[in-house]
This record gives sequence, structure tokens and C-alpha cells, in this order.
Amino acid sequence: MARFPMMTQELARHIEQVDIDYTLSRLGGMQAAAGNPLAVEIKQFGRATAFLIEGWPDFWYGNRVLGLSPADESQLESIVNFFAARKLPFRFEIIPGQLSWSLAMRLHLLGFCQGSFSAALYGPPQPNLVSPALDVRVHVVAPDEVELFLDLYQDGFGLERLSSRDKQVVNQWLEQESPYLQLYLATAAGAPAGVAILYHKDGLGLLADAATVPEFRGRGCQSALLQRRVVEAARQECELLTSFVEFGSASHRNVERAGLRVAYTKALWWKVE
Repeated sequence: MARFPMMTQELARHIEQVDIDYTLSRLGGMQAAAGNPLAVEIKQFGRATAFLIEGWPDFWYGNRVLGLSPADESQLESIVNFFAARKLPFRFEIIPGQLSWSLAMRLHLLGFCQGSFSAALYGPPQPNLVSPALDVRVHVVAPDEVELFLDLYQDGFGLERLSSRDKQVVNQWLEQESPYLQLYLATAAGAPAGVAILYHKDGLGLLADAATVPEFRGRGCQSALLQRRVVEAARQECELLTSFVEFGSASHRNVERAGLRVAYTKALWWKVE
């Protein structure tokens, strides 16, 4: 039986750092595109990091603040002003142990309230827990398949397809961070059906951004994509895998079937309009 590290405040912060690092990788890579066309800004406020992306205001990796702690209470007004200058809504994501009564009260006075939870999952790679469907195959995305990957990503998440300019911005991130990224494409009965990303760095792996196009859901694509990424994480000698999902969602259930368990849930605080 796999040995799970004992959950502590230190380990929770370590897991949360994976989310911060991946978001830094993703938005930082896109920010580096010529002219910064999506108007990405990343700014440190004490221990908290604010991620702003004006060009994609609803992008779930952007317009949020990670790493906030009670020590950053004096930074709250500056953070609010940072986003207010661009007239962008945003959220604070706060992990257990990092919310004091004083910090919560200051957030409330600034017009924020907790609106939802997300879940962080963790565990050692266990490559043999998932048995993919027989007609589903997963392979590493080839250079000439990146555009197909991006189209499937948008289709799988129910988003409009990217413009040629935005694809160039995303490609800037993929090229810049290629040592730490592995892109996967799933086919069902030979047809392109789903995509997923593995981010691995310094012995930690992140199961990120998995989506299946609607007509192929329920065929086992996500199980196959999980299995392939877990195998690769083990090959990369990742000591720990993480994933961040909506609590109680289908993605949550799939990741638990792949051997991960809940590390913590974090509170999402939004401004009440």
C-alpha cells in the first residue's frame, strides 16, 4: 500500500506552492510574448502573489491571489487597488491555517465573502490503479499536433477557440516551459477526444488541465490520460503528485480513482457586487 506523507501545515503550503509555480509558469510564459498582448501582470504583495490577465478576464488561472496569509493583512488594500485599476473582478484563494479572524474581518470590510471551495489532492504516483478502456489511446502531442491540442482544449472546456494571435501567446508559454511540461492527446476509436497536461519540477508533479470533448465523454478518456501522466510522473521520479479540482466534481472522483486523496480544501473569496 502506498505511503502518504502525513498532512501538516508545512506540507499543505508545499502543495499550494505547486499551484503557484504552475500559474507563474503559465502566465509568466504568456506575459513574455512580444508586446504582452493579453496584458498579463504578476505582482508580489508580501507572501501573496497576484495574477492579473486583462485579455482573458475569465481565465481560471488568472485574476486571483495565491499564498495569502495573516502576515499579508496590511497588503489587502494594495491588492484590491491593483485589480481595481483594470476594473477586473478577482478572487483570493486561502488554504487552511492561513486565515485568521482579523484577516477574515478585513476581507469582509473590503466587501469580500467566501463563495466556494476548491480541493487540492495529493499522493505518491501509483501507476497501476487505473485500467484504461480498450479503444482509448494516449500519446504525447507531436509538434505538428499543438494546434489540434489547443482546439481540443477549448472544445473540452466549452470555450471559444483561440485566435491565431492567442495561439501564438500560448505557444510562447509552451516553448519557454517545455522542460517541465508534457502535453497528451487521447483518441477514442482513432478520433481525437481529449487532452491533458503534466507539469513536473523539483520532484513534484501536477495533473493539470484535463478535458474531453462532449461527444466522447463517458468513454474512459480521462482515466487513460490520468494513467499515462501518473506513469510519466513516476518515470520522472516525482515523489509526490498533486491536482487541483472542483470539490466533489467528476474530475475529483477521477483523480481519487487514480490514487490521490484530499490534502485540503481552500476557500475562494469573491467581492460582493
